[in-house]
Amino acid sequence: MTWVFENAIECFEAFRAEWDSINQSRRDHILLDSVFVRQLVRHFGNAGLLLAINRKRPGAALLVRGGVGSWRTFQPSQSPLGVVVLGYQDESFEGAFELLRDLPGYAMLLGITQQDPDYSAFRGTALRQDIEIIKYIETARLSVSGTFESYWGDRGTNLRHNLDRQRRRLTEQSRSLKLITHRDPAQMAECVMAYGRLESQGWKSSEGTAVDGTNVQGRFYRALLEDFCERGEGIVYQLMLDGKVVASDLCLMRKGMLVVLKTAYDESIKGISPALLMRREIVRQIYSDGEIRMIEFYGRVRDWHTKWTDQSRTMFHVNLFRSRNVAQVRELVKRFRT
Repeated sequence: MTWVFENAIECFEAFRAEWDSINQSRRDHILLDSVFVRQLVRHFGNAGLLLAINRKRPGAALLVRGGVGSWRTFQPSQSPLGVVVLGYQDESFEGAFELLRDLPGYAMLLGITQQDPDYSAFRGTALRQDIEIIKYIETARLSVSGTFESYWGDRGTNLRHNLDRQRRRLTEQSRSLKLITHRDPAQMAECVMAYGRLESQGWKSSEGTAVDGTNVQGRFYRALLEDFCERGEGIVYQLMLDGKVVASDLCLMRKGMLVVLKTAYDESIKGISPALLMRREIVRQIYSDGEIRMIEFYGRVRDWHTKWTDQSRTMFHVNLFRSRNVAQVRELVKRFRT
């Protein structure tokens, strides 16, 4: 048995240094950093959450039970990536199958969720019948190169003309539009509160999914941003209209990559597009500063993404079955249900 299992709520904090060593030996993705994972565990974990550890071939994962005989990687909605790190490229899925065989209770299925092909230890293709690769979403990114003027000139005519017209109208009305950035940990509580006020005015409020300064989502993002700002890796953008926050991005950044975690804007404002105006000012600032080389949006490609970039890639899930027979039975069940 190469993998051992611990209660993640009790043991993850003590394992953080080893987790980061594994992550850093690969691409050191900020969304797989133990600071990020710690807050996922604290705010969304429960007593059934397992920390899987392999010290023979360095690897670790957070796992939860699925149905009977099945497990999957921990995947709260606040995490763009499945929570697993390996210290090697598992081209043959050998390490993943070891984990499947070692899981408690004779597991028949292991799901590894939301893998980014540019950072995953696993391939997005498989020829074996006991491996299933499932397309998850297309996600967008923007590579930052050249000049802002060149980049902006390549955007669609409608986007450029609409935003230019909105800016002119605001200037003619003597209204003030300004992008503010916050990186001080002491500012994060108010930043998340302001962000929550924006979401509470929109459709997420009616569905009960809006961030609020007092709910578990608000507490998670506040703690997360405070932690990363302490390390110089957190940033909140706010677009101010006449001194009032009308749009905001919650972001993390590391090694030239900016990850946009959350975006909200004031949906009650008519005649202007706060989110688009904010995005242009953010991109302009990023080009000017020269610190960021890649903006990752991590989410299903929407129409607004395509206004800013034509770069995307396919994220995927992996299902590993204990045998081909298990995979075949599962496929028959799926067909019967449909």
